[in-house]
Parts: sequence; C-alpha cells; structure tokens
Amino acid sequence: MRQLLLLLAVVLPLAAQAQALELVPTTLHLPAAQGRTELWLRNPGPGHWRGQLQVWAWDQQQDAEHLQRSGQVLASPTLLDMPAGARQRVWLLPASSVPVAAELAFRIVLAPAEAGMPRYSLPLFRGEPASPARPRLQVEVMTGGSQPMLRLQNGGTGHARLSDLSYEAADGQRRLLLRGLAGYVLAARRRQWPLPPRADGYAGGRFRAHLQDGADVILTPALPTIAASQPSGL
Repeated sequence: MRQLLLLLAVVLPLAAQAQALELVPTTLHLPAAQGRTELWLRNPGPGHWRGQLQVWAWDQQQDAEHLQRSGQVLASPTLLDMPAGARQRVWLLPASSVPVAAELAFRIVLAPAEAGMPRYSLPLFRGEPASPARPRLQVEVMTGGSQPMLRLQNGGTGHARLSDLSYEAADGQRRLLLRGLAGYVLAARRRQWPLPPRADGYAGGRFRAHLQDGADVILTPALPTIAASQPSGL
C-alpha cells in the first residue's frame, strides 16, 4: 500500500500538468485590411500552464502541409504563464494594413515550456474576398496505384473546411469515410486523402462532406477517373 501511495504521488502531479486549456474561439479570422481579433484562454486547473504563442504561415504544397514562422500577424502577449483558474486575452492583428486580395492562412501555436504539457494549434485566416462564395472544389480520384486517393483542388479565394466525408455509390448506398473533421483545403491549393479500395474503383459515384458553414457539398469526380502510377502521401 505504501508503494502504491508513493506511485500515486508521482503520477498525479504529472497528470495535473496535462489538463487542457479552454480556447475561444477555435478558428480565428482577421479582416482583409485593418482590424484585430482576440483569443481567450482559460486554465481550469488544477495544473499550471506555461508556454509561448507562435505565429506560423500555413501553406499546402506537393500534397503536404507546410508551416513557416511568420511576422505577418502580430500577437500580444506571446509569453503565457497561466496558473489554475487564470484567464488571458491575446490580441492578434496584421503587421501591415495593406489589404489582401485572396485569403491568407496561418496557424497559431501554443507551445508548452515543459514536457508533458499539452500543445495547441488553431487556424487563423486573414481576408474577406470580394466574392465570398463557397470554395470551388474540383475532384479527382486516382486509382492507378496500390492505394486509391481522393484529391481536391480548391480554385476559390477562400478555404474549405471539410467534415464527415462520405462516399455515395451509383446505387445510392452511402459510406462514411472520415467522421468529424477531415481537414482543410486552402485557397488556390490542393490536398489528398487515401481511400479504402473498392471493386468499382469509385466509378459512377460521388463524395459528400460538410463545409464550415454547415452546408452539405456534393463532390463529383471528373470523368474519366485519373490514374496515377505512384500515389504520393499527405
């Protein structure tokens, strides 16, 4: 029993450090020209969270995610020291007042100072395109390799946030592929997902997903189905 109590005395402080911060909102937006936005943090306890807020430019190239430290968005404060029960407001604003024509994407990262503490990454988008209609998504299904791939090309000026991705076969049968958040396709970028093999090679069917505004979007692959000799990973 004494050994068990000693073990709990070691484990419980570590578990207390791993509590989650409450973040509001979880998706951030900055206007195209001037203006700022705020992020609220709350530490419900019982542990103490210390760390740094970082701004990363977010891009998608060669079917992969790329992050690079950026000075295009300013944050205050950047050093965070939050005991249990503390609340903190962080201001975010563009470094330049020059308007942007197309949406820019960033990741706001809360990097912990100590091992075992949780790390957070929130999307931030800057821009209000002149035509804020839903993103224009073009669909390709590549079946030439050992792993079928779904590729989405976003020809719009704003990002697409996809959730509950499913496939509807030609006979109307629907299969959920990814429950919850499937991922983002940034403006003028593309992204791809691996698909489970099907005997029909996904011919004659269509994909469906929900966008960030809750709309149900239908994604019909272009014909014919595009084959790739070697599918690239995401």
